[in-house]
Amino acid sequence: MKLKLPNRNRIDFQDIQWGDWDHDGSRKVLVGGKLFSGFVVYDRFDTGDIMNEIEYKKGSHVGWENEYNISGQLVYSCLTVGETSLEIYKYDNSGNLLDHWKTVGEIYYQEMVAKYGLE
Repeated sequence: MKLKLPNRNRIDFQDIQWGDWDHDGSRKVLVGGKLFSGFVVYDRFDTGDIMNEIEYKKGSHVGWENEYNISGQLVYSCLTVGETSLEIYKYDNSGNLLDHWKTVGEIYYQEMVAKYGLE
């Protein structure tokens, strides 16, 4: 399996707790009572490989939302700040880029990247 940002922390959904409401209307993610930074794995295939995951920074839904196929290949990736999608990538089952687009203007995109330290 080729994970996006493989060195980031990952935790399964059932191991998180929900905190207070965030500025965008989402609940903050906690692990052991502390704000979590890394990926929450929402679903896994029967093999145990990750099906989809969402990135959080300091408990907030900020970063990448990724989907993988059963072979472990990234097929969809979306950069988000809260519920706002900034940029979307779609790949075929072999990992070849099929489509890419930004959903917001370039100035707003750069402001969000700088504000939240997105990569």
